[in-house]
Amino acid sequence: MKKFIDKFKRNLDIFTFILISIFIELFAITYTTCGFYLSKPLYPILILMFFVCFLNLFKNKVIRLVISSLLLCGQVAMDTAFIFLYDSNGTVFEWAMFNQRTDAFGTLETYELQYFYIAICAAFIIFRSVCFGYKYYKDYKNSIKLKSEYGIKFIVSNLIIMLGCLVTVVLIPVIDTNKGKETIYTDRLYSTTANNYQAIGMVGNGLYQVVSGKTVVNISDVSDVEDFIYKEKIEKSDYYGISKGNNLILILIESGEWYPFTKYPELANVLYPNLTKFMNDGLIMENFYQKEKTDVSEALSVLGNYPTGKYVNYDFADNSYPFALPSLLKYYNKDMIVKSYHANYGNFYNRYELHKSWGFDSLTGIDEMNEYGVEDTWQHKKGERNLDSITFDKMKEVMFPKDENFFSFILSFTMHGYYGERETLKPYYKILDDNGILKEVNNSDEEYLKTYLAALMDFDKAVGSMMEYLEETGALDDTTIIMFSDHNTYYNSLSYYAKDIEEKYNSELYHIPMMIYDTKLTNKYVSENGTNRISKFTTTSDITPTVLDIFGLDGWKNLYFGSSIFSPSLESIVFSRNYGIFISPKFVGYSLNSLKYEREDLTEANIKDYEKRALIHLKKLEYVDKIYYSDYFKTHEYKYE
Repeated sequence: MKKFIDKFKRNLDIFTFILISIFIELFAITYTTCGFYLSKPLYPILILMFFVCFLNLFKNKVIRLVISSLLLCGQVAMDTAFIFLYDSNGTVFEWAMFNQRTDAFGTLETYELQYFYIAICAAFIIFRSVCFGYKYYKDYKNSIKLKSEYGIKFIVSNLIIMLGCLVTVVLIPVIDTNKGKETIYTDRLYSTTANNYQAIGMVGNGLYQVVSGKTVVNISDVSDVEDFIYKEKIEKSDYYGISKGNNLILILIESGEWYPFTKYPELANVLYPNLTKFMNDGLIMENFYQKEKTDVSEALSVLGNYPTGKYVNYDFADNSYPFALPSLLKYYNKDMIVKSYHANYGNFYNRYELHKSWGFDSLTGIDEMNEYGVEDTWQHKKGERNLDSITFDKMKEVMFPKDENFFSFILSFTMHGYYGERETLKPYYKILDDNGILKEVNNSDEEYLKTYLAALMDFDKAVGSMMEYLEETGALDDTTIIMFSDHNTYYNSLSYYAKDIEEKYNSELYHIPMMIYDTKLTNKYVSENGTNRISKFTTTSDITPTVLDIFGLDGWKNLYFGSSIFSPSLESIVFSRNYGIFISPKFVGYSLNSLKYEREDLTEANIKDYEKRALIHLKKLEYVDKIYYSDYFKTHEYKYE
């Protein structure tokens, strides 16, 4: 016993390193709504053992103290970055995100770190360093040798343990990836773990992602892809072909929300007259939900699917996309003008390359819009965004070409966070003041809300400019306009304040707008249903199947996660690619066994129904991954019929 105690004392710096490292990791994951434990601790334990053995190899304890302190500081820095990422948009880190690092920070003007976490961790590290530093100084003064156990046997045993840990750390992700393909996908639905942070910690997840690399998806066999894809065509609804030959305008409403209309219903027609008219004369999806970043929502809207593990905009930008909406529209109507527009730089999210692969004739970014008189304001002052009202007004003849059949995909910009006060929105602030809305701003939440309301007023002005021009050119009744939000106002956590929600995963956070203006479609739907509101659960992946349906075009059911809004098929689900969560109006969870939010009226029947739909979705996801990772349509001809 005495021998053990002596050994413990001689290696007290190692034991404190282990304890502080474990605390840093467990403390970090609590900032991502995880509990103070790891559900699969083997992986992080192996990583920790590797570094412990590494430290043991240093003969001089002072050097060992310095290196161990640096390792702890590095762990805190890494975990702080992961916490910041999670706080910013709820995302669990993936190394594939580094492709997007420039774009992600390009629109981020505020950096709010968890200083309490940093302070507590720093206190432990500094206390340990000072205590052992003082002890080693005294030992040195007293001529005590500052050496660890350092025999050949000791060195060899530590090296063997390090090698064993390293091999196991590498093999675990590879083994996980190469499990039976059914398990890889269905595990997502039945897992008992909240997320990878809860399972293996933040450092563990970071290393797991590195080791996984391109083996995230097993695509060794694509022989069954053809049979699965072409099994069944998209269902034809009662509205099949009603909009055949129409122009199509698809508008992504940046950070669109319903609450500006529901908070001030009596002033909606004053503040947002064009959107109000659009909703009154069109169809409203009452249960449209989504939780994705802009780039993923953008892709889902025109692709109808999205792979796991990597990002379409960089990792698969040069793939072949014959199933994409712009590609299909051009195939069925070779004279159709198919273009996209965004008042941001065209290389943002690699859109120049990506949109070309999707089938667009061109993408017009702010670089080209300057020629038409659209001023670039957001690069010159913190928080500013290029105004949609100016973009639509200056570009309307290009976006909506007269006497031509066109598809214009437009990504709005004004409503993008952050929501600090903006110089360009001053005229709208005055209108809000004149109507008694947030005239006196008392805190940052009110400032953010006021800016968002003003930004929506600018977008409303843009919509008015579009509708007026389409009416002038006689194209309005022959044009289908679909507007949808990419995600909620997660910037500055505005959704929580504006919707008066405290729960981190309340499904209402992800309840956002989608609406369709199409006179022929609306007239038929309202005459048959007595309302212009559609209660069916819908999401972004339903958009392409819906367009194909009402335009009377063919598509293959298993290529798309969703279905036509008007078809009688099962409702879609939301399984977030970025956030790894399942969403329905009544619950939100990392799996059916790890629910983070449950509404009071959630029943077992609701769960069973969702499970049925989720299994269909995950089966499609398995083959979608194979298609993306193998670039399937580069070597296999797409069958249109």
